[in-house]
Amino acid sequence: MNRRTIYIWGLSLVLCALLPLQVSAKTPFTDVNDRYWAKDAIQWASEIGLTSGYPDGTFKPEQSITEAQLVTMLVRFDLNSPHSFLSKKGEHKAMGNYRYLAKYYLPLRGLNSGSARNMALQRSFAAKIFAAYRGKDLYAQEAIYYLYTHNLANGVTGKNDYQDFAPKRNLTRAEAVHIMYQMFLNQGRYIHGLSSPATGRDNAQYAKPPLFIEEDELEFERPVPPPLPGVNPGKPFERVDVDVDIEKPTLTANGKDETFITFTFKDCNGKLIPYEQEMEFEVTSREGAAIEVDTPIPQPDKPLIPPTPKPEPVPEPEPKPTPVDSQKSDEDPDREFPENENAVKSAAVVAAATPWYRHAISDGPEVTVKVTAPRTTTETVDVITLTPITKIGSCPHPTATATITYVPRAEIQLDIYDGKYNDLGRTFITATLARPGGAQITNFNGYLKIDSLYHLPFESSFVKFSHGQATTSFITPTTLMKNEIIVTAIANTSVTDSAVQSILEKKFSAPVSYAPPLSADKTCTNQKPEIGFLIDSSGSMKRNDPQRLRVTKTEEFIDTLQADVNIATHFTTSGMFLEKGTPNPVIKSLEKVKESGGTNIATGLKVAFDKFTTVQPKTLILLTDGKSAKAPILKEVEYAKNHGIKIYTIGLGQNVDTDLLKQIALDTGGKYFSIKENIELPLVYQSILQEINCGIPIESCSLSASIFESPSVKLEHNDIRMNTELLTACGPISKVIVRFSSQDGNLDYELTHRRQGIYMLNKKLYEIQDFLLNPNATFIAYDSAGKEIGQQIVQIEQ
Repeated sequence: MNRRTIYIWGLSLVLCALLPLQVSAKTPFTDVNDRYWAKDAIQWASEIGLTSGYPDGTFKPEQSITEAQLVTMLVRFDLNSPHSFLSKKGEHKAMGNYRYLAKYYLPLRGLNSGSARNMALQRSFAAKIFAAYRGKDLYAQEAIYYLYTHNLANGVTGKNDYQDFAPKRNLTRAEAVHIMYQMFLNQGRYIHGLSSPATGRDNAQYAKPPLFIEEDELEFERPVPPPLPGVNPGKPFERVDVDVDIEKPTLTANGKDETFITFTFKDCNGKLIPYEQEMEFEVTSREGAAIEVDTPIPQPDKPLIPPTPKPEPVPEPEPKPTPVDSQKSDEDPDREFPENENAVKSAAVVAAATPWYRHAISDGPEVTVKVTAPRTTTETVDVITLTPITKIGSCPHPTATATITYVPRAEIQLDIYDGKYNDLGRTFITATLARPGGAQITNFNGYLKIDSLYHLPFESSFVKFSHGQATTSFITPTTLMKNEIIVTAIANTSVTDSAVQSILEKKFSAPVSYAPPLSADKTCTNQKPEIGFLIDSSGSMKRNDPQRLRVTKTEEFIDTLQADVNIATHFTTSGMFLEKGTPNPVIKSLEKVKESGGTNIATGLKVAFDKFTTVQPKTLILLTDGKSAKAPILKEVEYAKNHGIKIYTIGLGQNVDTDLLKQIALDTGGKYFSIKENIELPLVYQSILQEINCGIPIESCSLSASIFESPSVKLEHNDIRMNTELLTACGPISKVIVRFSSQDGNLDYELTHRRQGIYMLNKKLYEIQDFLLNPNATFIAYDSAGKEIGQQIVQIEQ
């Protein structure tokens, strides 16, 4: 080899060494092609072992990432740590990794909340975690600005302000590895972490530029719940026996704001307590918050016996009140609560029904309570305490606590009056101006501007305030809808009251949802069966069905079907019979369905089956949100098969035994339905009604338009934005298009499936300008066979 050849080869090696790191041209994943925007990051993540994808060879880039999945990737990303840390017996598989990251005070909700570990992670909260990983203690807005300024992420359109980051959208798997890839290229693969719990102390280092956040966006940071008793986040901790899941850890101190707390207990071996068993707890609030605790449901084998009242002590004479000089009183005339809140604080528990009953009953391992914030003008931290009264076996259960913060804020309170299908067919809204602490402001001269996210037909969009209140109404929707009402107070004169000044021009909102009414085809003459209803009354329904739609919609089902023989039953740890007969008495009996106690599906099935005759066709509808022992259930299912009882099963929420409910339906000739939220129940009931009433097999929801949740087409500057969320209670959906029509024909755009059930697409306005003569657009959904399964027309927003 001559000198020239040696020189060329040597130069080539030097140049190669100086080139930046490049990844392979192709990824090992079948669903990531060479033109996918995050292909390089996904390939890099695979090569260094951050992820190996799924067993079927896919990466699922658009699927939402859970906090536990991100935690596992972050541990693998850190070169100072091993590939992962083992969890202990009975723990979540990521708890070892959580323990490692806890030493660095990363703001991880899954440290204290079992449900948070497997929930999709919002992009705003993910930004805080990534910033803390790099040693910056920032709130969400500052964390997003940090990602922008360090070239770790970009906004959706490149505008790179707060909303452009899509902070409330879930982080996808592709987005997570892309940010980590940028961290690697810019900063290396080492964790810095924080030196103490996150409080936003580095916010000043990343002061946001003007217009980064719209002035009318009110955002309050929700602090990460403090560690559970006995847990020190600064060092590895032992397995705990209680998980605490708080829906909202920060409440407005107005006497109205509410949150659910679920405590989940384990036995001495770290396993969940069986759902067929119950435990009893005393629930108290250190700051005197109202706590809703449902009385146990009376059962034949477990009657409720009130305690024997103690003799009342003879009251001491009350001291005479000291005269008050009315001329010297500085009391605010609008205040409706004592000035000294400490005088009224006490450890308290409020029973929703029987006043003498002061305890909560668990749904197996879970205790769910509803807490309503007190009225106070000072920010207060409350501790909700669960003290065990009974236990299961010889294993003692610890006292459990949850921390809630009550923050006084001036606000517009929205009261939305029951949007049922009443004679007027209207829903009424009352907006009340309130001071910090909840006292009403009565002397405001101005009006209320009211709007909604998706076109509610308000009687008036501008309503004058009278004594601090403004009321309007709208026609109650008769299709499935999840919406948001948005209001703003506008003054007619100058304002000097500081509380009112803090409200003006700010947007306040409240969510609303509507379940469609049920209907029956009057032309059908199919024989109506003897029909039974088995409803879950366990304590978890307090949180999964707070509006009690499983009761009101079952009442509506019975009234719509008008079967001759109806059977109403429900269950907790025992099955309970309510009524059998014609519709009216059975409908009235459903008022006794409550939310308290455990889940034993088998006992409910047995009670329901015992009430069937052997003459007519027989159908049972089972609705549950929980799990239960499989063997005794399958024994009852065998009985149903032998006696010709068809069972429709409905699983509500995330904690159901899907495989078991599917098997129950399959073995008895019924059908299984899975719904995420109680608002979807009418879709299922309508489909079952259609099959029972007309004998038509269920292919899709008969209310096909209702599979679209909040569809919208908006014109914003030079863009047109299309999006919708689809409900899957009616079966899988393969494709969604938006159709624009004009005299010259139709223009169809296929939407992109961004994440679970959400379809979106943005286009430039000039591409569609000629088709905007028609003020409406049509959403159309198709199944995998190309069959249209849903259509909904919406007005184009400008």
